[in-house]
Amino acid sequence: MSERLRFIISGFFVGLAELLPGISGSTVAVAFNVYDKFILFLANLKLSNLSFNIKKLNEVFFLDLIIPFFLSMVLSVILASNLILYLLSSYTEYFLYFIGVLMCLVSVLIAFRIKEEFGKHIRLNIQFLFGILFGLLLSQFSSTPLDPSPLFIFFMGFIAFSFFLLPGISGSAILLSFGVYEIIIGSIGSINWVILLPFSLGCLISVLTMPKILNQLIKSFKLEIMTFFTALILISGITILPIVTL
Repeated sequence: MSERLRFIISGFFVGLAELLPGISGSTVAVAFNVYDKFILFLANLKLSNLSFNIKKLNEVFFLDLIIPFFLSMVLSVILASNLILYLLSSYTEYFLYFIGVLMCLVSVLIAFRIKEEFGKHIRLNIQFLFGILFGLLLSQFSSTPLDPSPLFIFFMGFIAFSFFLLPGISGSAILLSFGVYEIIIGSIGSINWVILLPFSLGCLISVLTMPKILNQLIKSFKLEIMTFFTALILISGITILPIVTL
């Protein structure tokens, strides 16, 4: 398989993964071996690297790979968002069971990654308990306004894309934890620019500011961050199950 074709195929599955809470698009990128160049592309996004020389731009930003990757990813998101919205509206209870169980399973997988990478089982420490408490707190605000403010949507875009950059943690799972998953998915399916513009702007600001910050945080506090989000995704998956009422 050529490298360009690999980026096109991976872009499609990364987009699909990001629509499903619990599945990390970055993890899919790692599986297709495109994550390193994707992060390097983001890290190189600075004025000093911009040029009118197409050849130089391609050397710095891998445009012959990244452009097909993003186009495939966008196509996947547009096509799959309508299907997910249909399942969510027509088979709400079954879909919530699917998503809830999926998120719980992914939290278990993250716990196994912690064991594999750090040689220790996940513990009921302060990070884990804080993740549980934060998830329970978010579940009490599940009745997100039907007409959220642009600032709130901007913040959600910033948060979602920041977690998209982290392998193992799904941006959609975070949106679901904050109670805005259906609003964002619905806006993608119906091309609602009132929601999509501030959300996209939040994603863009995250792209420009977060890669280096997240890289430094992961280097210094990776175990603590993964422990917190294991608990958050676990409790979010449990509370979304139709049989659970908190």
